[in-house]
Amino acid sequence: MPSPQDQVRQEHPLQHLHQKVRTHVVVCIITPVAKGVSDLCNREDVATAGTPVTPSRSQSDANDTVRALMSRVSQLEASLRQQNHSGVSEQPHPPLRLGANSATPGIHQLQPPNPPVDDYSSPSADESASTDDIDAATVLEFLAWGRKKDSDFVNAPEHESGPRQPTLVQDYSSLAPAQVLTEHTRNVQLDVLEALLPNKGHIYRLVDYHNSSLVWYHGSYSSKIFTDDLRLFFNEYHGDVRHPHLNLQWLSLLFAILTGSMTCASTSTCRSWGFSEDEQPTLSLRWYEATVTCLNMAKYIENHTIYSVQAIATLTIAAHSLGNSNSQSVLLATAGRIAQSLGLHRLESEPSTASPDQLRKRELGKRVFTQLCTQDWFQIPFSESYSLNPKFCSSNVRPLNCNDDDMNVQPESTPTQASYCNYRYDIAALMPQLLDAMTSCNTMFTRYEQVLKYDDKMRKLATASMPTFLAKNAPVAAGWPNYVNWGRRSLTICAAHKIIMIHRKFVGLSFTNSAFSFTRRTCIAASKTILREAFAANDDTGPVLWIEQAFSVAAGIILSLDACHRKPTEREFSEHKQLVVDTIEYLKRFAHSKIAIRGVQLITFLLGELNKSNTESRKRARPGEDGGGSTRKRTRTFNIQSVIRDASQSLGVTSPVTTSTPTQDETFDSAGVSWDAFADLLGPQMGFDGQYLFDNFFPDQL
Repeated sequence: MPSPQDQVRQEHPLQHLHQKVRTHVVVCIITPVAKGVSDLCNREDVATAGTPVTPSRSQSDANDTVRALMSRVSQLEASLRQQNHSGVSEQPHPPLRLGANSATPGIHQLQPPNPPVDDYSSPSADESASTDDIDAATVLEFLAWGRKKDSDFVNAPEHESGPRQPTLVQDYSSLAPAQVLTEHTRNVQLDVLEALLPNKGHIYRLVDYHNSSLVWYHGSYSSKIFTDDLRLFFNEYHGDVRHPHLNLQWLSLLFAILTGSMTCASTSTCRSWGFSEDEQPTLSLRWYEATVTCLNMAKYIENHTIYSVQAIATLTIAAHSLGNSNSQSVLLATAGRIAQSLGLHRLESEPSTASPDQLRKRELGKRVFTQLCTQDWFQIPFSESYSLNPKFCSSNVRPLNCNDDDMNVQPESTPTQASYCNYRYDIAALMPQLLDAMTSCNTMFTRYEQVLKYDDKMRKLATASMPTFLAKNAPVAAGWPNYVNWGRRSLTICAAHKIIMIHRKFVGLSFTNSAFSFTRRTCIAASKTILREAFAANDDTGPVLWIEQAFSVAAGIILSLDACHRKPTEREFSEHKQLVVDTIEYLKRFAHSKIAIRGVQLITFLLGELNKSNTESRKRARPGEDGGGSTRKRTRTFNIQSVIRDASQSLGVTSPVTTSTPTQDETFDSAGVSWDAFADLLGPQMGFDGQYLFDNFFPDQL
């Protein structure tokens, strides 16, 4: 009969594992205290009497984990003993003193020896101890949790396995109480993935399009590495999503790339691939969902690899147009934590002797991490916080300016797959500084000083550091890639929107307080710049980027609110109202974009409020007066709180509720709070937390 201990181990294998791990951690921490302690500690299980029990799979997995922990403990013990032996003087230590009345000492009875009498100079930690030696206790504690304290991304094989299933991925399916049900669910999910995956020819066309037309914009994966992996996927796995050794996290990256291509391609480009106009929005959304399904099936939250980080970062280019901004923000936060656990924020420069493949892998990690940083820091004006602290990132985390095919470093003036994102990252790095500076201020005056200060910083950074190939009026060299022209238009639109975000806190006040008139003039000029560039776009072969629609919505909102605070007789009133009408017509061209659809609804609602306000002003005007009184009085006829409430309910952001009607005093006079509430209504899909840039745009208009 098995002993009671064996029965407990059979019934509760995980509990027994935790007990063993806890015991080993305590032993190994105390072991290096003095010479000879390791001889007193036995980590082997004591054999119990009775008939041996055949171990189950869960017990085998637990034993494998324990053996891995014991192996790591032995390595640390050997390293510490060697350090202890070589780092002290030749004089031997005094004998170990044991507790009184004890024949066999327990761990709690061990006492450290007295220090040697002779003085000696002990070596510094940097000279004689590695990081593992110094943080031995922390390393062991992380191992007990199944984690590594300092992951080595460059040398870890699981980050270059491609479509092959990494050998280190843990499988917890054997611990599931109802494996039949979970296996059935998995089969259903694989059925859907198999049905969604297009044929080999379509996959190669979509991937090639993403490599040539979209990677320059986000840089979340290496085009060369992925193309090689894709070839392996078809040669060894025959494109079979059911292959038992297929890496589902890599498959999620494939679906993310397909999602970006289908979402951003023009209608004519999709037709050239053989996809109908009706298929484009359906497949884009389903492939986005397939990406998330693959991640969940691969247990990406527990099994951290670079492929999940790449897949999530790549999805950003399509998520907002598909209406998945909320879920994407959560995925990006998760990807940031996974990237930190992989050590991407600690990546340094590659040694000069490194091979191109080693350099490519390191640069891959840097590129995807800087993309996560850019997304995190550019959403600061929307969330008033950031997750990735630049203070704890490597000073060399900025990627090299090189292409994937040869990895030859180019000057900053030469466009490469990394140059656009590098420039955007440099600008994004200022945003945490701006938030910290404004947070430390206690008055509106000092906060506005910080806004003006960083407005000036951004302008100087743009003029001094902007690559020449992105300059609007610079000639385009014959050998430059097609995305140079796309990048210039994108930069102009993003730059104009960025200046609006810098002044975001004072936009509302600028309509009623002349002290902030610079903000009003600046944001109006920026809005006109956005719309001029968006209306002029006529390249049917280029990608359709979500920022063009999202930032046009932001521009239409600024001009609508400005018109609401002007007299109908003013020249700017009719000009801005016409631009708002043109914006609505422009957005209607993007019938499948959730950003454009909601933007049309919102700006149309604002235009209706503008017309209603003008009608009421004319009715109240006395005979012989022009245009409805002073600007200050006009602000009291435009009830921004009521507009926010009605627009929120109209767009489905909040449920219709019965509330008291605000009084006329609850108007745009409380501009700071009101503008924040109105901007928050837009959400990230309207560009208030997207990818922003800054440029020294049209200073003569300011």
